[in-house]
Amino acid sequence: MRYENTVIPHSDIPRHAEVRLQPVERSYMSVQYISWSILYGLLGAVLAALFWLVDDLQRWWVAVPTVLALTSFAAFTVAGIRIGFRNRAWALREKDIVYRKGWLFQSTHVIPFVKIQHCVVRSGPIERRFGLSSIRLLTAAGHDMDIGISGLRTETAERLKEWIMEKTTAYARAGV
Repeated sequence: MRYENTVIPHSDIPRHAEVRLQPVERSYMSVQYISWSILYGLLGAVLAALFWLVDDLQRWWVAVPTVLALTSFAAFTVAGIRIGFRNRAWALREKDIVYRKGWLFQSTHVIPFVKIQHCVVRSGPIERRFGLSSIRLLTAAGHDMDIGISGLRTETAERLKEWIMEKTTAYARAGV
C-alpha cells in the first residue's frame, strides 16, 4: 500500500463563515448588565466601607483616582457588553455546531458532534428570570476546546441538548 497525501487547494476548503449564524437572545444583554452591576455595586460598597473606616484612605488623592478607575472599568464593561454582544452567534449544522464570540479577541469554535462527550444546560437566578439558559459542550480535547453558549431560551437549550446527545449517541453506535 502506497502512502499518499495530496495537496488540497485553499480555494477548495469549505468555509464555515458562509453559515448564517443565529444571534443569542437580546435579553441576554440585560442579564449581563445586571450581573456586572451587582459586581460593581459590591465592589463600590467595599471601597466605600474602606474609605469610611481607614483614616489614611480619606484623602482626595486616594479617593478621586479610585472612583475614576472604578467608573472607567464600569464604562469599559458596558461598552464591551454592547459591542461583544453583536458577535455572539451560533449555528447548528448536520455534523457540528459553530459558535462565535468576542470583541477585542474574537473566536469561532466549530465542534463536531463526534467529539462531544457531555452536554450540560445551566441557568442562574438572573438568567431564569429572563427565561434563558446556557449550554456547555464538553469535549475529549479538554477545557480549551469546550464551549458554552449563553443567552439561549431555556426551551431552545433543552431541545439543543437532546438533539446533540442523540447525534453523539448515534456516532458512538456507528463507531465513528
